[in-house]
Amino acid sequence: MSVGDTNKFSIPTIYKGIQMRSKLETRIAFMLDKMNLKWSYEPKVFLLSSGIHYKPDFYLTELDTWIEAKGVIGENNVKISKTFCKDNSTELLLISDIEAIYFYHINYGGYDKKDDFEVELDKDVYIGICSDCNSYFFCSNLGNYHCRKCKVHNGDHDIKYTFTGSNIWSEKLDISSINKIGDFFKEIKV
Repeated sequence: MSVGDTNKFSIPTIYKGIQMRSKLETRIAFMLDKMNLKWSYEPKVFLLSSGIHYKPDFYLTELDTWIEAKGVIGENNVKISKTFCKDNSTELLLISDIEAIYFYHINYGGYDKKDDFEVELDKDVYIGICSDCNSYFFCSNLGNYHCRKCKVHNGDHDIKYTFTGSNIWSEKLDISSINKIGDFFKEIKV
């Protein structure tokens, strides 16, 4: 059984004609649509260096970021996510109903060098709206505030919303229901 296989607690749901493995995945897809982020659902299976076959739930095509939905985030999920990011030099947002963890890399060899980095994680996840290209992006509290689409770095001035964790920034996005996501995006002024 692969890591991404359906577990007995998820409720398969159809969103925009796509059979998703859980209602949480449906809510994430809805949220991404509200953010005007292009995504694909389970586009690829990866063989990790640990020998595990791993199929992340979403790939954000313009941001080169992956998203994985889990009902509950356990130690094994964190370990697999970290291995995935290290093996593939990429970023991943691990989301449950009650928390989110952002996995990213600190590159010691410069932005374009993909071979000299360490994978870090942060439980304070933020949503930014780039003041240059007006795109949404996810980032952590630990200072990697550049837009994932156009790569511009405007410090924390582009950080608008808390996805999880503390309420340091203006508003907190709650994804526990489709209605709450919809209401959140109706209220915000971009």
